[in-house]
Amino acid sequence: MFVNPFSPIFGGKPGVFFGRDRILKLFDLAMIDAGSDDRALFITGTRGCGKTALLEQLSIRAGKKKRMVIDLGPENTVTQLVNELVGFDEMTRTISPQANVNVLGIGGGISTGAISKTRRFGRENLQALLREVCSKSKHGVLVTIDEVQKVPIEDVSSICNAFQMASRKGYDIMLAVAGLPYAYSSITRHEGCTYLRRASHEELGLFTWEETADAFLNAFSTIKGLTISDALLDRINQISFGHPYLMQLLGYHLILQVNDHDPGKQYEVKEEEVEESIKNALFAYEQRALKPLLEELPDNETKYLIEMSENLDSDRLAKTSDIAISLGVPQNKLSRARAYLIDQGFIAAPEHGKVMFCIPYLADFVKKDVQVASVVEVARQRKV
Repeated sequence: MFVNPFSPIFGGKPGVFFGRDRILKLFDLAMIDAGSDDRALFITGTRGCGKTALLEQLSIRAGKKKRMVIDLGPENTVTQLVNELVGFDEMTRTISPQANVNVLGIGGGISTGAISKTRRFGRENLQALLREVCSKSKHGVLVTIDEVQKVPIEDVSSICNAFQMASRKGYDIMLAVAGLPYAYSSITRHEGCTYLRRASHEELGLFTWEETADAFLNAFSTIKGLTISDALLDRINQISFGHPYLMQLLGYHLILQVNDHDPGKQYEVKEEEVEESIKNALFAYEQRALKPLLEELPDNETKYLIEMSENLDSDRLAKTSDIAISLGVPQNKLSRARAYLIDQGFIAAPEHGKVMFCIPYLADFVKKDVQVASVVEVARQRKV
């Protein structure tokens, strides 16, 4: 049995991290360069492109440099940050029951009941608390925020203002946030978020052929005793399209297949194991990634994707005019759906009047999903 280093878990910490070397190097330099623009990072990308995994890598690297690291989620973000800075959200002090008095120059003491005074910490204290913690930190502070598109804009604004003031005072602070593609424009347009307006914007996409090949080669090299041919690695590379989550799935299911065949301490991966793992990985990808994406889409946007998939040319591009004709509506009636899909990272507009899919296998899956839906609709009509 071989230990499986691949972990296809959405939002989890993968056992093996793929690529993003350029961003990691810039981050490492920013930790020692107080004037670097990369001290504030805004990471965007579609689901499964590795945003959360990258944030975790930044946290790990900062921790190794003895920075104070605070990782936040999208729920009650300001409250989370205050609690991390203070250790609690309120502090109660008890005044001593022995109170000193002075009457006509004669000192003395009287006994009274204990008096408790509670101080609560909240949004209004954030700036002062951040500066206080920064002043005590010898190696600086890093705060990361995942799924920033879910954070109320007033929370993002409060955090930006606190960071801007701490930065103005010269403290060693860094901020990294991650979210879906539309998050960048919607947040940086807000007047209270000028701090993130100056952040380095990193858009995560698919890996290149070379990056994917290197990532798989490095991952499989960590499995002692297991070998895989270049031809089979190329096959996996081709199927993955360089999509980080799909890469994790393919590697995970391949090791499952190998272990099912009761391998010894030395084993070479077979072609049939690769093909079976591809089938299983693609099914898991459809169910875990593509299906939830489509279920969240409004009807008009789903119809747009379906007709777009039917009008793809040999370069995998679709004319917006052809999509409008297929749907039987003027092009201007589809501008909102098109803009929404681009903002969400489903599609892109690489040329004027043309669109392309950005998520692997989505073009085929939307048609498959329609077929499933039609089966359900027929069963419903027949009152099975």
